[in-house]
Amino acid sequence: MLKSQNKQKNQNLKNLHNGVRFISKCSVHLLLCALLVMYMVVPVSATEVSQTEPLRFTKSVNALTAGKTYQFRVNTTDSVKWSVGNEKIAVVNKNGKVRAKRYGKTHVYATCNGEKIAVLLQVKGKKIVGIDPGHQQRGDSSTEPNGPGSSTYKAKVAGGTRGVSTGKAEYKLTLEIAKKLKTELWNRGYQVVMTRTKHDVNISNKERAQLINESGASICVRIHADGGPSSARGATALCPSSSNRYISKLYKKSKKLSDEILSAYCASTGLRNRGISYRDDLTGTNWSTVPTTLLELGFMTNATEDRYMSSETGQKAMVQGLANGIDRYFGYKK
Repeated sequence: MLKSQNKQKNQNLKNLHNGVRFISKCSVHLLLCALLVMYMVVPVSATEVSQTEPLRFTKSVNALTAGKTYQFRVNTTDSVKWSVGNEKIAVVNKNGKVRAKRYGKTHVYATCNGEKIAVLLQVKGKKIVGIDPGHQQRGDSSTEPNGPGSSTYKAKVAGGTRGVSTGKAEYKLTLEIAKKLKTELWNRGYQVVMTRTKHDVNISNKERAQLINESGASICVRIHADGGPSSARGATALCPSSSNRYISKLYKKSKKLSDEILSAYCASTGLRNRGISYRDDLTGTNWSTVPTTLLELGFMTNATEDRYMSSETGQKAMVQGLANGIDRYFGYKK
């Protein structure tokens, strides 16, 4: 009897012990669950925020050609504000897509949660155009070879003609038009290289051609004005012939350039189209290694054309025509 009672007592103790162990396990589990819930709902501390990855670009470029677009990206899905330093050079939409507009440099910015990062973007011209404003303040009668290896020598820079009505020298008119053309071409996405930007220089025709050759320009446009009888009028393009001993390989492209510029120029200005004159005696043409044309804008010895070429209205039309012809040569405008 006593033995049976002891056995029952031991069993009760055992059951009590197991119960305590079960309750302890449940308590631990409950405690862990509570801690997990607390961790999930408590805000992340300032210390933890400071340890996140800094804002950076995951997709970007340092150079883009005018007229092209590129999608910039950063390493966050948070709201990002996009901007550029100079909207004349490039623009960006709210999603980070950049469109290059004009030759030059600007920064592309991304701002998020108080951080701001930037990439310096170089916008390249869609093409490089060389412009040679004819003549200069003083001519240079010393001579230079008419072409590579030529035994014929010509004056380095002729004096040019002068307006019978305005009294304006040719070298002044050509630079006026060249500067305005440079701005117009820049607005259309080109990079422009000029042989001169002021009057008081001494740059020979050979040196002008070499300057354009070394600039990386795709073409060279030489700007001049004509002289002759007072009744003579209209514009002419001077182009190397197919038998030019120095640059016959450039004949086809030079002819196309001459055709496009002359026709667009005359369409814009209303001036008479005198056609193409094939000239193989022009030093500035013979030393060229890129397609080239020389445009005689009109006759400064014709009073009506002289006044037109110096007028604001006339120069605007002249520049538009020149730029349209260059666009058409490259296939940017039909």
